[in-house]
Amino acid sequence: TQIAKNAGWLQTAATVILLAAPLLVIIAKSPAILLVQVAAIGLIALITVLMHAVTLPVEFDASFKRALPILAGGRYIPDADLPAARTILRAAALTYVAAAAMSVINIFRWLRFLRI
Repeated sequence: TQIAKNAGWLQTAATVILLAAPLLVIIAKSPAILLVQVAAIGLIALITVLMHAVTLPVEFDASFKRALPILAGGRYIPDADLPAARTILRAAALTYVAAAAMSVINIFRWLRFLRI
């Protein structure tokens, strides 16, 4: 949970840095600052993707090695519903894949916007 919170905070920080870039270039009168900011944004975006990738195995472990056996062993759901529960748990785990994919798409979107 803490890693996911940090990923969201980092994405917000990257957006703030990107939006502040033109103002800082005007104030400092140095285009080199813009390059440093773009590099920082790229690094933050890559860290965010990495954090999502790191949490993916944890989520799969929580879903399939912990939750599913508890549901089956504790008779919380009928045996006939186990395939549906497995499908739902897989969908929950794949939300981390979707978050990482959105981070990568966001990187390419900013690169296209900046024409790099």
